[in-house]
Amino acid sequence: MSAGDKDLAALFEKATTAFNKGRVSECHALIRPLLADPPDGARERSRLAYLQLGCALYYTGDLEAARRLNASLPTRHWRPMRYRLALRQRDPATAKRLRSDPEVTAQERDDFRTSAGLNMLWSNRYRTGFPLYAARHNAILFPRTVPKALTHAPLPADPAEDEDVIILEQGLGDVLFHLAHIRHEGRHETSRFVGLRKYGSLIRRYFPQARFTAHEALNKTGTRPRAHLAADFVGRGFARTGQVAAPVTFDSPVRHAGEPPVWGICWRGGSGQNRREERHIPLPMFLDLLPRDGRFLALQFDLSEAERKLLLADARCMVPLSDITTNPVQTIDMIRPLAGVISVDSANWHMAGLSKVPLLAIMNRTSHWFWGAEAKAESAYASATTVRKEELTADKLAQWMDQSRAAFGQRPALARPAPTVMPRQPVFVLGLPRSATSMTTRVLHEHGLWLGDTVPGNAENPQGYFESRAIRDGIVKPMLTALGADPLGVRNLPPWDVLPPDPSLRARVMAQLTAEGYEGTTPWGFKDPKLTLLWRVFDQAFPDAIWVIVSRSRDKVIDSLCRTSFLARHSTSPEYWAPFCNAYDHRLNLLRTSGARVYDVDSDALSGGDFRQVERVIDATGLPFDEATARAALVRPTDQGRA
Repeated sequence: MSAGDKDLAALFEKATTAFNKGRVSECHALIRPLLADPPDGARERSRLAYLQLGCALYYTGDLEAARRLNASLPTRHWRPMRYRLALRQRDPATAKRLRSDPEVTAQERDDFRTSAGLNMLWSNRYRTGFPLYAARHNAILFPRTVPKALTHAPLPADPAEDEDVIILEQGLGDVLFHLAHIRHEGRHETSRFVGLRKYGSLIRRYFPQARFTAHEALNKTGTRPRAHLAADFVGRGFARTGQVAAPVTFDSPVRHAGEPPVWGICWRGGSGQNRREERHIPLPMFLDLLPRDGRFLALQFDLSEAERKLLLADARCMVPLSDITTNPVQTIDMIRPLAGVISVDSANWHMAGLSKVPLLAIMNRTSHWFWGAEAKAESAYASATTVRKEELTADKLAQWMDQSRAAFGQRPALARPAPTVMPRQPVFVLGLPRSATSMTTRVLHEHGLWLGDTVPGNAENPQGYFESRAIRDGIVKPMLTALGADPLGVRNLPPWDVLPPDPSLRARVMAQLTAEGYEGTTPWGFKDPKLTLLWRVFDQAFPDAIWVIVSRSRDKVIDSLCRTSFLARHSTSPEYWAPFCNAYDHRLNLLRTSGARVYDVDSDALSGGDFRQVERVIDATGLPFDEATARAALVRPTDQGRA
């Protein structure tokens, strides 16, 4: 292979990759020189023709030239894709020629039907489009829609004749839209749903009596149960009501007391089968549209590392602390407390709309058929406001944010659970570093508070730190790092007014406790002064927790900060540590006024034998207080192995 052939092969590989990832303009830019001067080889000309037609399918390139090419090529080439292009370009003669080829397979015919159905749906001809769209179960352009372990069953007109198994298909947004229609019918509350594993959380949340089976867990042998495709319920709903809109909602907005309004943002949507440039605003341009006084949470499922760095460098922006791609219910729970969502067409539209959260829907030129003849997201979701992508300006965005900010302020704050004594009671001990949090936790531990594996003592704290090594090093420090803060909690601190959500935190902490042998028969605790910086996140994960704020004379704290080696390396000057202490105290005061169950313990009084404050903490956990035990805990070393 000559150097020129290698260069040409590399160009085609790059163009094909761009096309398959939905970067159609990039693909066309790569092949444009070849269209003006086609290569000699038949294979290369074939690859060029395929990409030229593919770009035309997404309205890119010389569409008339693509139309002529599609009409002239033999019908044996790429029939499904070319048929869809012929329909899109309103070329019935080419469509008929492709459809009439004697070598057309049964699967290709179903693909033609699906393409015709989609073409009608996109033209808002729903009554004829939905029956044809139902052929996708066997279509080439909809691969693996029906798992091999199941048999496709057409959805009957009469719901009483439905099968008991429903296949969740396509992307997350589609699945949510389909489930809204299924839930509205009210006949499948106890049915069995099959789909990607991550969709199981949706079924457990919104169909609690139903069963869910992930694709990989299906029985590959034996009988193949009959199953309906979820999207067909939209068509049946339209036949009954004349509406495509989701007829129900799933959740309601909430507000966390004391937190400012935050808006979710998503600047890139779609997948490889879409022209992603239509659903994309480069992040720097997107951020430029946003008001300077807003706070924003990134809801971008495919966030790049460069984008993450750009967001963390912008004081207005936050990145979720949990993966938003693995559990859609957790993502929905991130969205419900938001003042609103500003997004291009993506699953965020459905998660916000089905939760009645205000949505500024940035509509792309080739709008999905979900959004009706007028391309309005509010045709499906009452909480939506649509703005065309090309008409989005900073002024329009700010005006919408003002409206959603006012609505956010009218939401009632989430009520806290009533204080109760329970076996698995979490107790969080925090305060300024060097305020004797270890001593306080030692007293609680001696009364039965379970701590797990803790950091052993050293010369500066011989009786031990009573601090879970696994939670500190495996959860707290990585969380601070993810926030762009100092993992040691000293140099640069995370924001004090609001922090990004972490819906998986509770599960991660409980998994660590279980791994260390916690059986749930006694209260458990975690002590770390750095909790002062993260209390909002832990409070949302454990709203029933008891918080113990340990305080000590400021002079003693600063003197200890200046002398303790791992802190003195930052500075030995009291002038350095005074603002640091003020920053921690500010956050502790916010915790005190948050409505959480907070108990103050003065460690100077405790070390002097005044046990009244710590006794109240122990009583709140349901553990028995014993003064002799408390006195012994103050004076004798404790084995810091497994606690």
